[in-house]
Amino acid sequence: MGSKMVEAGGGDKTFSTRTAARILAVTPERIRYWVKRNLVRPLNSGGRKYRFAFNDLLEMRLAKELLGSRQHIDPIQRCIERGRALVDPDRSVTSLKLVNDEGRIVVRDGPSLIEAETGQLLLDFDRSYQPGTVEDGFGPARVRERFEEARRVADEDPLRALNIYSELVGREPGNFEAHLRLAALLEREGDLGGALRHLLGAAAIVPASADVHLKLGLLYRKKDEHQNALRSFLRTLECDPANVEAHRNAAEMYEAMGRKRDSQHHLSAIHRLIKGD
Repeated sequence: MGSKMVEAGGGDKTFSTRTAARILAVTPERIRYWVKRNLVRPLNSGGRKYRFAFNDLLEMRLAKELLGSRQHIDPIQRCIERGRALVDPDRSVTSLKLVNDEGRIVVRDGPSLIEAETGQLLLDFDRSYQPGTVEDGFGPARVRERFEEARRVADEDPLRALNIYSELVGREPGNFEAHLRLAALLEREGDLGGALRHLLGAAAIVPASADVHLKLGLLYRKKDEHQNALRSFLRTLECDPANVEAHRNAAEMYEAMGRKRDSQHHLSAIHRLIKGD
């Protein structure tokens, strides 16, 4: 089959309407229309401030692809509803995959393929999933391959990259690099809360990483959490006393707090470090 597959699921990270629109390259109004038509169900709907899970974004991307060739939303809505109905309440949705098979929606459940619109069981002629393959083992070579894939597509298809990094973190919660890359991509897409969670995860894995604490400080600063930002910059300097950027940010924050002496201490450190170079 000439199919394009997206994996359902994605953990507890959520996205605003505006962030989802940027990732999917559609307008926020289009997403609100899909919500109104019940094509996608946000996690909460406080007015028009929706929050979407990964699975919602994946369903919306599939709908966007299919609506390019179909003019009516109703058949797509029925297919997605039937796909949802296949998931047992006690079972994770990550066990299912939605497939755009040349314009029709197919649900992959392990080795089985089911056409969502008719419920018909299909024969998997290309046998793209076989028990015992590298998909099941997911060894170091597969991890490297997925990292490289996510790096390549991050600019043109951030949702796909987010899904890959999330999959890697789900399989390997202690994967420091995956947390860092996921945090960077989430921050770029405007999900500062999600980025913060993964930076904190990375800091828990490698507590002595000056780079992680610096990133935390900059992110806290962007979120206007000044005390947390200052603590992170100072923690950066505990790990790397010669970190000029941490000194500069700490100086600026102390200056804004009216603590001139502390600010001058860090400015003097910068002067010494630059002069030493």
